[in-house]
Amino acid sequence: MLQTSAYLSSSTAPREHHFTGQLIARPVLSVRKLASHDLQWLPALCDLLIDGVHRGASLGFLAPLSRYAALDYWHGVFAKLGAHQSLWIACDGESGGKDGPLQGAVQLSLCPRANAHHRGEVQRLMVHSQARGRGLASQLMSRVECAAVAQNRTLLVLEAQSGSQAEAVYAHLGWQRAGEIPDYDSCGDGRLHGSAMYYKRLAAQS
Repeated sequence: MLQTSAYLSSSTAPREHHFTGQLIARPVLSVRKLASHDLQWLPALCDLLIDGVHRGASLGFLAPLSRYAALDYWHGVFAKLGAHQSLWIACDGESGGKDGPLQGAVQLSLCPRANAHHRGEVQRLMVHSQARGRGLASQLMSRVECAAVAQNRTLLVLEAQSGSQAEAVYAHLGWQRAGEIPDYDSCGDGRLHGSAMYYKRLAAQS
């Protein structure tokens, strides 16, 4: 995978809605791949992770999640970024090409084993609680799928909390449910939940 960060064109046009008789335009969303030197995003990524954990998401942590623990996690992610691990973020675009607030993130891990160069795993899809309903998850997943195809990966897998809204999102995006493991993980509040396994076949690049 390319290790230099670059802005990627957004597929989201500004949306307008009525509010107190006026039209309010939503910011255009920008999706970008981060590199190991893009550490300026660490504070916003910590906020995103803490928001998800404190709202019950199964992201590998229990609430309350300290900022120190969140920062330690993201430092570990940045240390692994490279040919087989990538991190994508979605943020609001501002005038002048500047980045607006971070609204979501997702990771892609490409299996390095010689007998599994055809597959990858989508990890920790996160959308900020204040940015739900804008199609961020769909855009992040689409970008990850395109990146996987560019690396000649024809199969992606992921785990999702059983019964969560994420399952509906993945089904809508064409992912297939392969099964469920009961009591697989804990939510942010410590309750055990099942984990559903999903996969998606990708068309090989011609």
